[in-house]
Amino acid sequence: MCGIVGVVAPGPVDAGAVVRMRDLLAHRGPDDAGSWQSRDQAVCLAHRRLAVIDPAPEAAQPFVSHDGRFVLVFNGEIYNYRELGRQLTEAGLPPRTGSDTEVLLLAYRMWGPQCLEKLSGMFALAIWDEVEKKLFCARDRAGEKPFYYSWVNGTFLFASEVKALVAWPGFKRSLNPVALVDYFTLGFVPDPDCIWEGSQKLPPGHWLEVKMAGQTPRSGPPVRYWDMAFAPEGGRGDWQEEIRGTLEHAAGEMSVAHVPLGTFLSGGVDSSAVTAALSRAGIDVRAFTIGFDDAGYDERPYARQVAQRYNLRHEERVVVPGDAGAVQKKMAWHFDEPFNDYSYLPTYYLCRHARAQITVALSGDGGDELYAGYLRYQRLGMRNCLDRFVPRPLRVPAAVGATLALPWWSARRRMLGQYGGNATSMLADMLNLGFPLPLLRRWSRGPLAGALRDYQPEDRVRMLLAHAPPPDVGLVNSMRYLDMKLSLAGGILVKVDRASMAVSLEVRPVFLHRRLMDLAGRIPSHLLADRKHTKDVLKQALLPWLPPEVLYRRKMGFAMPLGDWLGRDRSQGWLRRARSPRLDEVLAPEFRERLIDLHLSGRARLTSHIHSLAFLDAWLEQWQGDGELVSPA
Repeated sequence: MCGIVGVVAPGPVDAGAVVRMRDLLAHRGPDDAGSWQSRDQAVCLAHRRLAVIDPAPEAAQPFVSHDGRFVLVFNGEIYNYRELGRQLTEAGLPPRTGSDTEVLLLAYRMWGPQCLEKLSGMFALAIWDEVEKKLFCARDRAGEKPFYYSWVNGTFLFASEVKALVAWPGFKRSLNPVALVDYFTLGFVPDPDCIWEGSQKLPPGHWLEVKMAGQTPRSGPPVRYWDMAFAPEGGRGDWQEEIRGTLEHAAGEMSVAHVPLGTFLSGGVDSSAVTAALSRAGIDVRAFTIGFDDAGYDERPYARQVAQRYNLRHEERVVVPGDAGAVQKKMAWHFDEPFNDYSYLPTYYLCRHARAQITVALSGDGGDELYAGYLRYQRLGMRNCLDRFVPRPLRVPAAVGATLALPWWSARRRMLGQYGGNATSMLADMLNLGFPLPLLRRWSRGPLAGALRDYQPEDRVRMLLAHAPPPDVGLVNSMRYLDMKLSLAGGILVKVDRASMAVSLEVRPVFLHRRLMDLAGRIPSHLLADRKHTKDVLKQALLPWLPPEVLYRRKMGFAMPLGDWLGRDRSQGWLRRARSPRLDEVLAPEFRERLIDLHLSGRARLTSHIHSLAFLDAWLEQWQGDGELVSPA
């Protein structure tokens, strides 16, 4: 894994400024650093390297083609680089090194943007063409690797993390209020938006070109080269063998590395499936598990079953209340956009513990989104039943009554409201893990209040559903599409990337292998989820590999008992931050105090809401203003 930075300017680029941007990403690549500048000095590319495949100096980046025409910086891994290398050799372009970096550059030289369709891997890349004076940028299908970009005074900037852009002279730290709306509702800032006005993320499955028009860089809109497609094979009943075979193939292909490799083993279905696939592929596996002293959140007993079944070297680490407050500032630095999925805390400690022994970890991330593993998919199955037997107009009075009679934090009020709404409203509400919009509108202040007058996250959901309309693909598939584009790309993958890169660990989500994503689109949704089951056909396929008590236990997710810790002395920092005057210009202090009182009194479970305030305060402390950018210890 690596960190990439680049600048395309109307005139000479200050290479020293680019190096300073690059070195803010040293955690992403502690093994080496490099930079390159064009002859006319208008283009500068830089790279921080975590050497995983072919650590030889000849594979270092920026990687320049043998004739000097192309220069590549890239973050990620190309798993099928050996196969592509054979194709290139047969076509007369033999690689000179053993690296996936050179294969990637030669693939672009041979096939242009169409090379992206041939890649099996995770990547964010930029290739400068010195002859045609253009920069080609691309991001992998699911968005595993980040790519931020911005225009500042006619200059194009890109980087793996937005902190590098902030360091560019002239970058204005002006908050995007629409991004704050998304943060307070979805829990993250979704693609293509960014927390800073004037900056964006390249969406997953897209490429972008920046061309020099004379001395001036210009870009067109991002171009989609891949999308989640649903082509269910309805006449087929047996998927189990193909699922197992595809898992084994993906795990085998993704285990290529010249450094120690292991797996994250939570004890859930997806991580256990990845661990089993690796073991069955004959790969020596070291497994790492995070646990808690609270039995209601502790999945270690299930992880131990899997580890014992496959005779793995297995290590555990327990996260305790003091761990949460110890890394507040560090996480606000590494998550350089506000982020409210507080499972980043155990994820960080899992990565830190594993990094002491390995450099690459395979994970089960993406399985819930692709194969309908969340409990909300059961509710969608129930909605399908209701639509057949209880017309929606008959459900609306129950929804209205619940809204009038129950408090805003009531799960029953929310569930009845979802069943009474239209399909788009239901799907959008299921994705809202934060504040209800009416409440946010009532108590918001400043630019946030202005943004709420013109925007709501349901607008974003509606635009995405144009590519997967519920009447055409069904509710379950519509939600799978939204989960891929929002929950996964903006939430889970950001969490994993930032937490792992904070300790220079590469994580490879096996379920996001291109064959497993394509397979997920071919399986009929009713075989995945209904009102009683989630991820059903996947669990059936895994019965020969895993114990039923692992496959069919109650879903826990990667949760932690932060709500119980908030009232303890060592966690008072979270409550102090939720009360911080820095937030007065965002949400009214009396409203924030009411939230804390409701939670501490036990009348409501508002952990996520309080954490969203506390994290935003820590983030504002780190990033607001024009102070020096220094990583906390």
